[in-house]
Amino acid sequence: MTMSCLATDQAESLRRLAGRAKTEVPDQLQVREGLRVISVTSGKGGVGKTSVVVNLAASLAAKGQRVLIVDCNPGIGDICLRLGKDAPFRMGQVLSGDIDLKETVVELGGGVSVLPAGMEMQQYSALSPWERSALMQAMLRLQNDYDCFLIDTGSGMAANLTGFAAIAREIMLVVTPEPTSITDAYALIKMLSGRDSSFRFRLLINMCRDNQEGETLFSKLAAITGRFLQVQFDHAGTILHDELLVESVRRRGALCRLFPDAKASTGFKNLAHKINAERPAGAGAMPVASVASSTMWRNHELSS
Repeated sequence: MTMSCLATDQAESLRRLAGRAKTEVPDQLQVREGLRVISVTSGKGGVGKTSVVVNLAASLAAKGQRVLIVDCNPGIGDICLRLGKDAPFRMGQVLSGDIDLKETVVELGGGVSVLPAGMEMQQYSALSPWERSALMQAMLRLQNDYDCFLIDTGSGMAANLTGFAAIAREIMLVVTPEPTSITDAYALIKMLSGRDSSFRFRLLINMCRDNQEGETLFSKLAAITGRFLQVQFDHAGTILHDELLVESVRRRGALCRLFPDAKASTGFKNLAHKINAERPAGAGAMPVASVASSTMWRNHELSS
């Protein structure tokens, strides 16, 4: 089959996924009232972003929330592997029309599911803005089954982050107390806020020695962003360094479930409580700016 035929088949598959007619372009992404959509990201790798997603999901589920983790890390299902589960299907099979998107969802139990949405960066970059919008639309067709989407994006200024940010009005930025993490976090905030000023940024300080270190780091970064950027910026909380986290990874489970009294587990429980107590950003039937018609995202991706 030629490349042009493959591209045509993929476009047709995405139209079906989005529930749209062949000639109709999905010009907006509708997020239902009450659905929490949080994109968890970081300016650099190695800051514990995926562990944050896994344990926040477990903590929210413990409070009765139905959570869908959208695993957008490039690869073959990092979160499923992390938790000892098989991800039998790949996003490429969805794009080719072989299976429905819902068939890729992996049930982890206890109110948490995973959608292994990761693609290699070359695959994602090859999608047109319209096709990306259709893919987001397909994901939102799952929203009635869940109370919260946690989107685990790739690190840095990758194209998949700018794409998935279209449906997440809340950006949770994971930072550690090291200079490169702070510098990269600021650069990411600057880039995203420059393209959409409505984003709400929540800073989660991970791997801290104590709560005071987290407070100090947040204050420093808040002062810098407040001076040079106009953004909605608040402190999500502090997660303490905990050796039991390594043991939870070895056992392929969530720290909060294996070691509920661990000091890091307390931080995740506090974070889940804070999120539950707040009104979702952009509550209501919220039309989101079209990925397909937005040249600013596309221009960024071409320069990444």
